[in-house]
Amino acid sequence: MNDSEKKELNELLQRLIQIKSVNPPGDEDGIANFIKEFLLKNDIPSKLIPLEEGRSSVVAKIEGKEERNITLCGHLDTVRVKEEDWTKPPFQGLIENGKMYGRGTADMKGGVAAIIYTLILLKRRGITPQKTVQLALTADEEWGYRGAKTLVDQGFFDQTDFLIITEPTNLQVAVGEKGEVWIKAKFYGKSAHGSTPELGVNTVVSGSKFVLEVSEEYKKLFNPDPLWGNNSINIGQFHGGMQVNVVPNYSEVQLDFRIISEEDKKRALELVRKKGRDIAKEFGVQFKEEIFNNQPSIFTSTDNYYVKKFIPAAGIKQVNIVKYCSDGATIVPAKKMPFIIFGPGDIAQAHQNDEYIELNTLYRAVDIFIDFLKL
Repeated sequence: MNDSEKKELNELLQRLIQIKSVNPPGDEDGIANFIKEFLLKNDIPSKLIPLEEGRSSVVAKIEGKEERNITLCGHLDTVRVKEEDWTKPPFQGLIENGKMYGRGTADMKGGVAAIIYTLILLKRRGITPQKTVQLALTADEEWGYRGAKTLVDQGFFDQTDFLIITEPTNLQVAVGEKGEVWIKAKFYGKSAHGSTPELGVNTVVSGSKFVLEVSEEYKKLFNPDPLWGNNSINIGQFHGGMQVNVVPNYSEVQLDFRIISEEDKKRALELVRKKGRDIAKEFGVQFKEEIFNNQPSIFTSTDNYYVKKFIPAAGIKQVNIVKYCSDGATIVPAKKMPFIIFGPGDIAQAHQNDEYIELNTLYRAVDIFIDFLKL
């Protein structure tokens, strides 16, 4: 990329950052319409695929020599922002010392900008790729992957031979991602006045013991894998009680497990059930569990034709597995397609205050995508 192209790409990413698409509520139509207009100005038609009112994904194509396509996929939504905790403006796209700051710079408007600009440069440079190149920019990745599911259900991946998900990987190639399962552990007791706690059954106490014991027992369940690493647990939320002078008759623990295999997922669920039931019996409460998100782990062999082409284009020798879940968990199992995760930026910046992206990774990503697609 030359200097004028880098400047244009910076401006594109800044504009994406300035359009708020915080999820919830998402409101991706604002950024989706901007992208549609931006692509059209560069002679690339696109279409909006509605998810629900005010929320759409975007699909565009550059025709190749073959009808079947390689799809570049990113998401339009970001997590929420507590602006008072930032020292940089979260919705400006401030550039300092080779970095751009703002919500979504790394996760993952940087990746979105890179693949939009890849299509534009392919068009401008008159490059006709072997495969058609499809752009799929999804709504609602941060909460439910529903935008990706809409695209799957409407057949947008039916002609896809290879999927590249541009989550931030620091320009490393990932050939797999862990699965995830989110579980609510619910404890039901009996309320009473705070001055007579003996008349109630306090579920915060039972819920607290559950948190401590599950966290400790989980460490004993699994052994790390050389490529995949280990399973993980995060106690994401703990709700209990109405107010300080009422014995809490309900508490809820929300657990986020990142899992290597379906067998490990079953073991994690069995641990939650056993501990929940044992503690409920000990404290005289009722226990129920609820799975409210369940995504499989996914993997592509390094022997895959496209993976073997992409690795040298990226200038790397080793591949890895990412710990997080992406739209791929919705797309890949449904369509049984090979994929990689590869993008600019660092996942350590995702969901952080003062989130940023190193701009050199952005420029390098575009060069790599173009080199790969024109092979």
